[in-house]
Amino acid sequence: MKLSPFLTLICLAACRPAAADDSPVDFMRQVKPVLADRCVECHNSENLLGDLNLQSRTLAMQKRKEGPVIVPKAPEKSPLYLVLTLPPANDKAMPATAHRLPKTDVENFRRWIKEGAHWPEGRDGAIIPRKAKTKEP
Repeated sequence: MKLSPFLTLICLAACRPAAADDSPVDFMRQVKPVLADRCVECHNSENLLGDLNLQSRTLAMQKRKEGPVIVPKAPEKSPLYLVLTLPPANDKAMPATAHRLPKTDVENFRRWIKEGAHWPEGRDGAIIPRKAKTKEP
């Protein structure tokens, strides 16, 4: 049986895998929890490893002698993303003291930065280290 070109297109469209989620990365749901669970424990105002504080957008975007850690719209120039992609044996690979992030989280960081690294100010954007839950950033 020979299908018409129209039916062939319908079959191809119906049978192809679903496209990846093209919606913007949600900072509150996809980025902030990872920063809170895997990054802020070492990169906070009391434990300023790498001269980096990730407790808020303002602190994360502060001028550093090594340059910006997040370059909005340029993940390939953003050390925050690049250290997540390094081989585990590399001394600069992050997180340094825990298992590597799942590839989906790393991809979310790449997309989030590519989309402009939207990070809300105020309470929504604040990340408090687990050890210092009662202190504000």
